[in-house]
Amino acid sequence: MSKKIISNLFNYAAREGARGLVIEGVPDKIALNYHFDDGEERSFGLPKKLEKDLSLTLRQILKLAPDELASKKYCKIDDKNFRLTFYLTILPSQNGEKIIINIIRKNHRLLRLNQLGLQRDNLKTIKKVLKNRSGLILLSSPHGSGKNMTMFSLLQELDTTKRSAYFLGDKLEYKIDGLNNLVSTKNNWTKVLNIDSEIIATEITNNDDLKNVISAASSGRLVLASIMASSVWEVLLAYLRLKLPLKLKVDSLKLITNQQLFPLKKIEAKRPLKTNRQKKIRRQNIGLFEVLELTPQIKKFLIDSGQDETKDKFWEKLGKLAIKEGYAPLSADYQKKVKNGLLER
Repeated sequence: MSKKIISNLFNYAAREGARGLVIEGVPDKIALNYHFDDGEERSFGLPKKLEKDLSLTLRQILKLAPDELASKKYCKIDDKNFRLTFYLTILPSQNGEKIIINIIRKNHRLLRLNQLGLQRDNLKTIKKVLKNRSGLILLSSPHGSGKNMTMFSLLQELDTTKRSAYFLGDKLEYKIDGLNNLVSTKNNWTKVLNIDSEIIATEITNNDDLKNVISAASSGRLVLASIMASSVWEVLLAYLRLKLPLKLKVDSLKLITNQQLFPLKKIEAKRPLKTNRQKKIRRQNIGLFEVLELTPQIKKFLIDSGQDETKDKFWEKLGKLAIKEGYAPLSADYQKKVKNGLLER
């Protein structure tokens, strides 16, 4: 019963567009408080006798130890009726514990590639790499910073109605004509690699996923894969440390991006927005990007160094070469957007 209750609690939050939920034990009940963007709060109560069972079930669903506390832990729940990503905080309280759920809003309107916030040079580089019929593009960001939006924006640039395209993962966040969806399992990877697939998109959560995308890219497919990381260099380090032949890895990889979302500078509208719909479609954030293209010169450096990142000044030399080849860090993109009046200083 408690699983059904938890599903209903999250389903209600997703359906009503809540920005957060607080679950807290009070003397005679479990208090549920939903919070909304306009300041509205909706409060409900459940019988106190459900508190322990509800807490244990929630921890099982989110893979937390029975007494584990949490502070802004990234969580994701997929159900047949909804998908929610949120930051979870669990604190001790006077009458048990307090569970705080801050929902990460998804932009359900798919942006075009040129709407994401990429600088012109980076946009040109990405479009050039997309024209390749094969190779691996790794799209990275911290949790909730838009890497999946970027992936589907890239897929939108490809003619998936005329090419055999597959997304291996959970439910599609955005509908792309011609894009087939399969759950990311060993059997489905085998199936997709055994048929005449041309484009594969997926999410990387472990080394096996990384090996799958390298295998797919090296067999003549164009592969787009999202991965959690804070910089292109963090991605490259994990990639180089993967136990596969160096030449296979270097030949397969075409591009790494990293991004973060920053709030757009607030500008007073000339006319007041009259409807909630008008308010919702106004963009709140814009992406900061860094793009590392694996140019022939960078690939030669990696091959010549034997991928030994422990060598003296390996990263320093690679960084200088990358800048020479057109790479610019997130901080450079930030400064440009501040100068252009898009971000607060």
